[in-house]
Amino acid sequence: MKHWVGRPVIMYCGEEPYTIIKGVLRKWDPAASVAVIGHQEIAVPFHDIVFIKALAPKERALAPTLHAVGYVMRERQQFDNAVYFKSAVTVWKGDELIAYNTTIVSHTKGSVTLKDGQNLLKGSHVFVVRSLRG
Repeated sequence: MKHWVGRPVIMYCGEEPYTIIKGVLRKWDPAASVAVIGHQEIAVPFHDIVFIKALAPKERALAPTLHAVGYVMRERQQFDNAVYFKSAVTVWKGDELIAYNTTIVSHTKGSVTLKDGQNLLKGSHVFVVRSLRG
């Protein structure tokens, strides 16, 4: 089954009606007797797997989800990418939440413009970005 690792698959588990798990097969671990699948890295015991098949292209279009971990933007290119990819951004000023799950429409060397029109200074705000998976 190692030939499935790294490929989008659909895994049928348990008894009928089967539990169906879709995603990329991340790991096939004979030592632990588990297959690890999907963004959440679900470990499925070998004895629960009934069969695995490749996902058809139309089935691969899983809804994009936000990464669980964000990072603080400091470099120009990080801001450029956040604008280009319309990434979800949370803005803090000290311990005060200024904006949650917004997007950046533009930025300059010292300021950022959010989708609601707020113009914030990079030096006095912390911008945390979470990119999309999928």
